[in-house]
Amino acid sequence: MKIISRDYLSWMLIGVICLLFLTACSRLPAPKIPEFQAGNVSAVPMQLLYTSDLGGLPAVPVIIAGRKTWWLVDTGSSHNLVSPRLARELRLSAAASSEVSTIAGKQLTGYYRLPLMQIGAVDLENQSAAAVNLGLVSAADGLVIDGVLGMPALNRLIVSLDFGRHTAIFSQYVPKYQQPHSLIPFRLMSGLPVASLNVVSGRVGEFILDTGNAGGLVMFPHYARREYRPGLSLAFIEVEDLGGRVPTGLALLANLHIGSWQTRQVPVSLPMRTHGFQHLDGSIGNAIFTGQVLTFDFPSQHLLLSASQDSDVLPGQFGFLLAANNVIEVVLPNSPAARMGIQVGDSILEVNGRNTREVSSHRIWQILDEQRRAELKLARAGRIYGVSLNRSYFLPAF
Repeated sequence: MKIISRDYLSWMLIGVICLLFLTACSRLPAPKIPEFQAGNVSAVPMQLLYTSDLGGLPAVPVIIAGRKTWWLVDTGSSHNLVSPRLARELRLSAAASSEVSTIAGKQLTGYYRLPLMQIGAVDLENQSAAAVNLGLVSAADGLVIDGVLGMPALNRLIVSLDFGRHTAIFSQYVPKYQQPHSLIPFRLMSGLPVASLNVVSGRVGEFILDTGNAGGLVMFPHYARREYRPGLSLAFIEVEDLGGRVPTGLALLANLHIGSWQTRQVPVSLPMRTHGFQHLDGSIGNAIFTGQVLTFDFPSQHLLLSASQDSDVLPGQFGFLLAANNVIEVVLPNSPAARMGIQVGDSILEVNGRNTREVSSHRIWQILDEQRRAELKLARAGRIYGVSLNRSYFLPAF
C-alpha cells in the first residue's frame, strides 16, 4: 500500500477506524519449528516486498506456462489475482467478469482460467484469477509482482513462511507440530482465515490472519469505535489501496495479545471506512512476524507461531513515507523526520551511504529494514542536505 497525504485530527473529527502496521514478538526459548512429513514438500526462496519501514509482503516464485513469475502470498485475499500484463503475455481468455472488493472499494474485472502453476514440486491445478493492476505492489527496479496467490490457491495446503530466513515451504502433507510456541485456531469466513483474538482490553474480535497486510494491526471502524477514549487523537493520513484511497488514523497501542504472545509498542492503523468487511473487526499482518516462522495449516485450520527472536517490542519508526519514485510523500507529525525538517517533495539521494537516485521506494525500505538509524542525503529545489534519523515512538497513545 502507498500513503499519500497527511494531517493531524482528533478522534472526534474522524470517528474511528484502522489499517496497516504493527509488530513484535515475545521473550521465548529456542523455537520448535514444525516438521513436514516426507512427500510432496517444496521449499522455495521468499522475497519480501517492502512498502514502509515496518514489515513486508511475502513473494514466491511460481512457474506458469514455462516461465518464472513472482506472486504474493496473501491469506487475506478470497481471489487469486493476475496482472493484466501477464494475462496478455499468456494470451489468456476471460472466462467471466468478477467484482473484487478491497478495503478501499470495489472494481469490476475480467476473470481468467490459469494454466498449471508450480511452486517447486507442488502443482496448483484448475486455478482462476481476477485481472487487477498490481502496480502498487511492484518494484520497478527489482521485484516485479505478476500475481497474488489468494485462498483458492492456498486453502488445501500447509504454508510455512520463514521471515527470518526468507524461505517458504508449501506442502500437501500435515506437519508434525512439535509443540510450537503458540497455536491459534481459526475458521474460514467468506473464504478467509479468521481468528477470535483478545487484541485490546480483553475484548474479543474477529481478525483476518492476513499475509497481504505488510504492517500489523488493523482495526475496522465498528471495533475501533468501541475502544474510544475521550481526548484520544490520531495522526491522520490517506492510504491508497488497490481499490482507491482511504482516510486512515494512526496510533500506538501499548500492548497486544495474540494467542500466548504479548507484544508492546504496536502501531495501529484505523481506516475511516471499509467495503465488504462489516462482519469482521480487523486484520493481523506481517510486521509482527519479522524474524519468525508463521505456518498456516489450512486443512486443520491452525496457525502456528515459532518465535526465533529475543524481543518483545517493536523498535519504532522514522516517520516518513515514500512515493514509488523515492520522493517523500508523507511526513508524520512529531516524528523523527518532522523534527529534522524533512518536507513533502524532498527526494532521497542516499541512504546509509548507498546511492538511491534511481531506485524504487522498495529498495530504500529494504536498505533500512531492521536498521535503527537512517543517514539520509536529500534534495530540495536544487539544494542538497543531510539528516540522521533514529527510530522512535511518536504516534499518539491508543
